Amino acid sequence: MSDAYERALAEHRLLDLQTLYRRLLRKLKTVDPAAYDDAVARYRDEVESAVEEGAGDPVAVWLAYGTWLAPRLAPGTLLRIAENGRAEPAPSPPPAGPMLIHLPNDARQRGFVLAMPAEASPAQQETAALLCE
Repeated sequence: MSDAYERALAEHRLLDLQTLYRRLLRKLKTVDPAAYDDAVARYRDEVESAVEEGAGDPVAVWLAYGTWLAPRLAPGTLLRIAENGRAEPAPSPPPAGPMLIHLPNDARQRGFVLAMPAEASPAQQETAALLCE
């Protein structure tokens, strides 16, 4: 983890996004190996190079990658979860800071946390537990 990335996580008060996205990548590898290969190539081309070059906010780069990655597993909607647990569609590009989840269109599938506040509220924690893997 680079110093710039650690500082950006602290500034936006978020947990490590890499940990969340590794889970998504592992799942993608089992369900669609070709999409996994695309995701790894995109990571190398966009995330790794941008973070190494110090191009912009590393958290924004990671969020862009996560919002691209989640629909590869399941088409759905990106939601911002407020501290009180209320959900609303997240703007594009998503803001760095609030809790973000990707909720699949298929109600039988669980969602994916794409950003979790370092100090998530009880309502945010309950939302993640109820709706996400």
